[in-house]
Formats: sequence, structure tokens, C-alpha cells
Amino acid sequence: MSGLEQRIGIEQLRVGLYIHLEGWTDHPFLFSSFRIRNEKQVQVLRSLGMTHVLYDPSKSDQLPLPPSPLAVEAVASAPRPVDPEVEAMWAAKQARREKLTLQREAMARCDKKFCASMTTVQSLLRNLFSRPEESLQQAHALVSDMVDSMLNNKDVVLHLMNAKSGDEGQYFHALNVTVLALIVGREAGLDAAAMRALGLGTLLHDQGKEKVPSQIRLKKAPWTTAERNFYQMHVAYGLEMLQQLPGVGSTALEVVAKHHEMLDGSGFPGKLKAHQIGRLARIAAITNTYDNYCNAINPAESMTPAEALSFMFKYDQGKFDPELMQLFVRSMGVYPPGSVVQLSNGQTGLVMSVNPQHLLQPSVLIYDPDVPKDEALWLDLSVEKTLAVTKTLRPQELCKAVLDYLDPRTRISYYTDNVQPGSASTRA
Repeated sequence: MSGLEQRIGIEQLRVGLYIHLEGWTDHPFLFSSFRIRNEKQVQVLRSLGMTHVLYDPSKSDQLPLPPSPLAVEAVASAPRPVDPEVEAMWAAKQARREKLTLQREAMARCDKKFCASMTTVQSLLRNLFSRPEESLQQAHALVSDMVDSMLNNKDVVLHLMNAKSGDEGQYFHALNVTVLALIVGREAGLDAAAMRALGLGTLLHDQGKEKVPSQIRLKKAPWTTAERNFYQMHVAYGLEMLQQLPGVGSTALEVVAKHHEMLDGSGFPGKLKAHQIGRLARIAAITNTYDNYCNAINPAESMTPAEALSFMFKYDQGKFDPELMQLFVRSMGVYPPGSVVQLSNGQTGLVMSVNPQHLLQPSVLIYDPDVPKDEALWLDLSVEKTLAVTKTLRPQELCKAVLDYLDPRTRISYYTDNVQPGSASTRA
């Protein structure tokens, strides 16, 4: 019970009151806190056998009806005939709970795949030059599996994953850029060969950073000019190293060589212009920039996913291929996974996956203190037509209770799952 809430009798209920019900499993409504919209909801509430509810004056459009002890007794003693509509509400809520169980199981499967891929990425990138043949086989196998999964399945959904931060950031970055690039490549209609080259190139794109001293590579303060120049050499270092390995291929090498080049000539190392940058490298430039914005070396400088997309549109105009950028936005959604959002009913949620056909209606994990964290509601806004995103929030704007519940990622990472958004197995 918050400081603003007041306890009122069940007979005082009326349309326009914003109420709070204690115990999510003790009523058939989707949320425990809501504004009463119609008389039917009043009737349902009075049929539940409760004598009092909590009411929030600051969120209500009306004052409660006057208290009436006799009316309370009448409500409590009145027979409760079976109402098919109410029974349907209870059944729908039970079905939702069962669906949430399936979603959690699907999350576990997706998390297992993600962890296995991360283990492979760590192994192959660490051993690429000490065991080149074995490592390249691992790289080709991983990329081929991802490409086949994307090209052979109609419904590929991008999910937010719970990645760890720290020294393993370079491996998450490599996998992130690869996953996002392949998503864009699929949207762009690339064939299997081009997708595999794109995937291999993005997976290996930062390999040259091994020759950049960690005090430069991981420096949180601004670089000096000399340090920046040294850092930018990682592209040439990586290209030189990978050219010595058979089986990388010229197309993948071009992705490595040009993943920092921008269409307006502002990139590096060659300050190439549009006609000098191939389509695969243009895709890599978009996804590499986005992930760097979301996962900055200094966490304080990291942008939220929505901020990163907005920044790329507002301040990076001319740097990226406009057609490919549109495809990237279509893949990420207006509210990308990892965005903290406020809904039209005032509740806060964490975007977990995107509905490609409904960019304004992602799937959101909802903060509700009356629902245990491990049973948190997962709402597909393309199905819940009465709800919409009203704005995005920065994690710093959230109180500790919401932060602990939603657990906004300190590091944004993504993976794909081959299921239809809104299906029983969708979860991330």
C-alpha cells in the first residue's frame, strides 16, 4: 500500500476509480492496478467476495461513492451466479499463466543456444592463430548454422539476452555485430554465400585489436590523437593477420577492411566514399556502430537502444546507406530490445523482442510488484490492443525496486530465435 492509496469499501466502487487489488492470483484481471472503465468491471469486482480495495486518488477521475455498511453486508451475502464472461476472464488468465510457463522454457532453450555460441566465439577468437585450421572450421560452422537458421525459417525474432559485462565484452561485441548484420542481410535479400561471407567478416572484424595495447583499447577517458591513430590501426592489423589464413575469403576480408568506413568519407582507415564501399561492409558499419553506442567502453557513456537508433538518424546522416539503415530499423523496431518503456496505463516495462510487422508494438516484460519476478508478465502489445508505449526511459530514472525487478541490462546483447512473435514459445 503506497502513501497515496486509501482503503475503501467494495460498495464505494464506481467507474473512473484507479484501484489496486492485493494478490495477482486472487482476481481474473490482467493487472492488479487499473482504472475501472465500465460497470461490468464494477460487477466483477463485487462478485469476488472481497470487502475492501485500495484506491489511488491521484490517478482517479472520480471520487468513491459514499460508504455504506449495509451495502457491504448486502454485497458479501448476495448469491454469486455463474457469469460466463467472468468465467472466461478466469480461463484467459489461467491460459496466460500456462503460456508464461512455456515462454520461460523457451527462454531457457534460447539462453542455452546463446551460451553455446558465446563459448564457440570465445574459443575460436582466442585460438585463431595458434590453431587456425580448427578455429576457422568453428567459425564457418557457427556462421553457417546461423545463416541456415535464418534463411530456412520464415519467422526469425530478435531477442534481448542477459549478457555479462567485463573482460569478455569483445566476444559479446563480435557475436552481437554478427547477429545484427545477418538480420539486416536477410532483410536485404542476400543469398546464402553472401550471408556466410558477411557473417564470417563481422565475426572476425575486430581481430586486429589484439595488437592494440589494452591501456588504449580499454581506456575510458578520451584518447589523445596518438592513441586514436594507434587504435585505428586495428583495421590494418586485422586485415594483415587474416590474410595469412587460408579460407577466410576476399569478401569476408573486405568486411574486415571497411567496417569503419562511412559513405561520406568520414570513416577510417581509408576515408573511402560511397562507391568504394561494398554492400556487406555497409551493413557491418551500421551494426558495429550501433553496438558500440549501446556498449561503450565506459558504461556511463552507453546509450539506450532507442537513443542509439535516434542518434544514428539525427547525427550520423550521410554516414550510412539509407536503404540498409531502414532495414536495420525494421529489424530492431522503434523500441529495440533492451529499451525501458512506459505504457499508456502508466506501467513500466523492458522490451524483450520485436514484432517485425508491428514496429510500435514490441513484446514487453512488465514491472508489477504483485507478480513474483520469476513469473513476470510478458505482454505482446500487438495482441494487447488497449496498451501502447508512450515514451522510453533511461534506467537511471527508475527506482531501485523497478531496477531490481526488470534488471535492465548493463550490457545489451542479442540473439535470434525461430518462432513467431506472440506464440506460446516466444521468450527472451
